Amino acid sequence: MTLDKNKKCLLKNPLTILRSEAVFLALQKLWVNNHLNVKDPAKLAEDFFGYLAGLKDADEVNPRRIRDFYGKLLKENKVADIDPDFQKDMLFQLIEKDLGAAETVLDFGCGKLAYMKNITVQNKSIKKLIGVDSKSQPVLAGVDPRISFERNLNEVAAKSVDLAIIKLVLHHIENDAEIVEILRKIKKVLRPGGKLIIFEESFPENVTSIKEVKDYLSRFGLELAEEATTDFLKLKKEEKMQYLFLNDWLMNMQNKYMPWAWQYKSMEEWVALAKTARFTSLESHFIGAIKKRKRKQGQTTMMIFGN
Repeated sequence: MTLDKNKKCLLKNPLTILRSEAVFLALQKLWVNNHLNVKDPAKLAEDFFGYLAGLKDADEVNPRRIRDFYGKLLKENKVADIDPDFQKDMLFQLIEKDLGAAETVLDFGCGKLAYMKNITVQNKSIKKLIGVDSKSQPVLAGVDPRISFERNLNEVAAKSVDLAIIKLVLHHIENDAEIVEILRKIKKVLRPGGKLIIFEESFPENVTSIKEVKDYLSRFGLELAEEATTDFLKLKKEEKMQYLFLNDWLMNMQNKYMPWAWQYKSMEEWVALAKTARFTSLESHFIGAIKKRKRKQGQTTMMIFGN
């Protein structure tokens, strides 16, 4: 899939997305929610987005300067006591039951193994955890002996995994064919009856009931950021994709290994790709933005597939 001219322009200067008032206001509201653990979340988001809006052209979009400005705002708004809820991993909470039923877990696109390290602290029954990432440089010294690290899926034995997880990775893959190939390889390493759980920055195509989302999250002790999520859902499809990209870019702009492939899709489109790889769709849930969680958060869907 080749990026069209408009998307290439947005990749050159992502901040042009903020010219859309609807996206600007909706994204700013998300950043208020994502900074509830600072002294004045509304002012921090207002100051940051005001600064971004003042950068007129691509030459002024310097990631280091933007990160320095953001860091300055965080320092000014730092509070002494942090609510412990902000330290919890919502993705762990959502699949804790599935993790409890697995002996071997694979994390594709594991980064520096932070998620797997968290799992080992929270879950003592899992026997083996396999991290797979082609680019990251995790520190392996001193990690839980249950964790192993591989560069590619070909190093993982066939039918050896009970549960595979892909967290916020697929939208960075270059094209649909490559995504399907990855999913097919994951299917091969899963045992019969194994599961694949995908978390993606995404959205539902159809009208979604906020009450339904809130009720689903309440089962896991999670609270929806209702206003921020509602404003996101009001956006047009193209605006939603721009929103997801810009939020992701702002959180990762200094990551030199992060490819920006613009593979933002609806929840239904992700499910269709997994079905192409011969997975069976079991559940799909739009979970929006969550209150009282770590700052790096967008609008998320969770999709569960059977092997």
